Amino acid sequence: MLRILILTCVFMSCAYLSKGQSNTPQFNTHHKNIYGELLGSHILAGINYDMRLNKGRMDGIGFRAGIGGLSASEFDQSARLGLVTFPLEFNHLVGKKRSSFVTGIGLLPVYASLSANGALTDYEYVQGDGFGLVGGFMTMGYRLQPKKTGVMFQINWNPLILRGSGFNAGWLGIGLGVGFK
Repeated sequence: MLRILILTCVFMSCAYLSKGQSNTPQFNTHHKNIYGELLGSHILAGINYDMRLNKGRMDGIGFRAGIGGLSASEFDQSARLGLVTFPLEFNHLVGKKRSSFVTGIGLLPVYASLSANGALTDYEYVQGDGFGLVGGFMTMGYRLQPKKTGVMFQINWNPLILRGSGFNAGWLGIGLGVGFK
């Protein structure tokens, strides 16, 4: 009888310990990433915050919010352009371990500021600024993220749908940052 009791305890212990060996990291918080991105949906460069909506999962549905942009001027300073981008994305990761396929769709609000002198326009001086929705974008790419805390990497293709010009091929974006739970 003692032998049966010991064997039962051993089998139950093995079953309990093997349950902890799942392929998907389990934690009780949302998995998050903060990363810098070149090109992609920011047009030039920006920083993003990305979070999964399901606790304890590295994959599944999530969102991304960022801020970035660019500043440009002509050599003789006759025209200046400044853009601040605020990409907002609803995304989905497929992949239970560190490697994931990223898909997403988002909106691209932009704050723009422009000033130009008479050399470029029919007027002596033009200045303006404003905030508006430039269009939308899609994301398709690859993400390598840590199981708990560490370095994350992402490369993606971002086709753009811009107001007034329709579908544009977009360009590749590359991101590097930190992932944590």
